[in-house]
Amino acid sequence: MPALRHSPPLPVRRRRPGAWLALAAAVLALHGWLIGALAPALPHRPGEQADQALRLQVPPLQVRRLGAGPAELPAGPARWPPEPPSALPTRPPADPPADPPAGPARGSAATRPLAVQPDVQAVARPPPPAATGATAPPPPAPEAGGPRAPWASPAPPGHPDAAAPPIYATRIPAPGQWRYALRYNGWAGEALLSWRHDGSRYQLDLQGRSATRALVMQASQGGFDAAGLAPERFTDQRRGGHLQAANFRRDIGRIAFSGPAVDYPAWAGAQDRLSWLPQFVAILGAGSFAAGPAPRAISLFVVDARGAGALWHFQPEGEVLLPASPGPRATQLWRREPPSPEGLRVEAWLDATLGHWPAQLRFTALRSGDVFELLLLHEEPAAPAPP
Repeated sequence: MPALRHSPPLPVRRRRPGAWLALAAAVLALHGWLIGALAPALPHRPGEQADQALRLQVPPLQVRRLGAGPAELPAGPARWPPEPPSALPTRPPADPPADPPAGPARGSAATRPLAVQPDVQAVARPPPPAATGATAPPPPAPEAGGPRAPWASPAPPGHPDAAAPPIYATRIPAPGQWRYALRYNGWAGEALLSWRHDGSRYQLDLQGRSATRALVMQASQGGFDAAGLAPERFTDQRRGGHLQAANFRRDIGRIAFSGPAVDYPAWAGAQDRLSWLPQFVAILGAGSFAAGPAPRAISLFVVDARGAGALWHFQPEGEVLLPASPGPRATQLWRREPPSPEGLRVEAWLDATLGHWPAQLRFTALRSGDVFELLLLHEEPAAPAPP
């Protein structure tokens, strides 16, 4: 019998402790699942189901938009648990502010009015203060003397209807006649200025002619009142053209014209393009005999026969010596500068020895450059008073 031979023993492999732990955890997890799946359902205590729902489930916040259209949810998580309900408004304010304050862009959730379910408290916020802005400046006022707009009520500042011109003390000058050399847009001739009155009525005429034709025919007639001359009718005819007139309707308090459909207030002291001159002389005459000095500025409201009217503001420019025979003539220059380039510049060189009647008178249309000028030649005997 053959002898048995013994084989050498196999080496023993040692398992790592981590593997044993993983295997044990897997076995325990499998046992726990089987126990939970096969165990019978246990009854809940009162109120336990509601507490579990609060722990495991968060109901969505329900928000509904006012008016038609799908509900939109505001961005961000809902607040839970809900706060106690409060009284909610049932409608938006009846009178929303006309100018909403600046905020998020139109259409964002923050700018839309929301109706909230009763389980969410609506925090009422005070309405925003009304926006305050700078008041728009008024439109620029038209230049004084423009035609009266029938729709302007009340008249804007600066318009002849807005405020009455000043009233001055006057001393009506004595009647007289003066002859002048005339220069009118290249034409040369002579003009006669005639001032007549009887203390209650006056007649004033200016007639200028060249060697071949009439250049200007102007006449003003009226009476007197507490403000001085009170014209009633003024007529004007240039170089044989159409006769135009301005009528001072004292009965209705307006100044109307034969041509354009415009009118102006018949202010006390308002004058026409011819009567302003004796009115100016009357104001200076009253200053010479009054206790105080003559006024340092004179403003007269003056209309022509073509529908234009304006306040003429005269400023004294000092003494000027005019060449004359037998020697220089001392005068006081008064100038009116128009408020716009379309206006009329008026310059009057007044001679105190003539009772403040002009030794020289010049009208200049600034836009066209037209010039109407009178230069005193001599004084003539006074004409008889008007009938």
